[in-house]
Amino acid sequence: MMTKEALLALWHGENWENTIGGIYFVSHQFEKDVHFNFTGYGEEELSSMPDSFIKKLTSEIHALDKRAKHLIQAQCYGDNLQKLALTDVLFDKSDCYGAFALGYYVGESLAGELYVLVKFDDNFQADSELIYEVY
Repeated sequence: MMTKEALLALWHGENWENTIGGIYFVSHQFEKDVHFNFTGYGEEELSSMPDSFIKKLTSEIHALDKRAKHLIQAQCYGDNLQKLALTDVLFDKSDCYGAFALGYYVGESLAGELYVLVKFDDNFQADSELIYEVY
């Protein structure tokens, strides 16, 4: 059972928010803050996530980040890979991000802040189709 306390401890998290829209917190495990978004989840649904899945994600996040950056680089950003930094780890109860997605801030666009997301399945395999979101 993945409790709030266990999740925050694994990711060195703080600023836990439990809202109608989901659960959110910030991880300080990386060189900069990474936002965790569990859209559509309440604490009860979150506690039903397998500990083994979350612990595996914790241990493999750096390799997944590297894989995602290479996929983004290959598809659209050439040699600007070093400028991309992981900003978000996203889970959505609707499964629109597969099992989860890693998000990267790309820059400003005419429509707002542009992010590119790489979806991963339950086996931690990246989907080659990138998601673009503007906020």
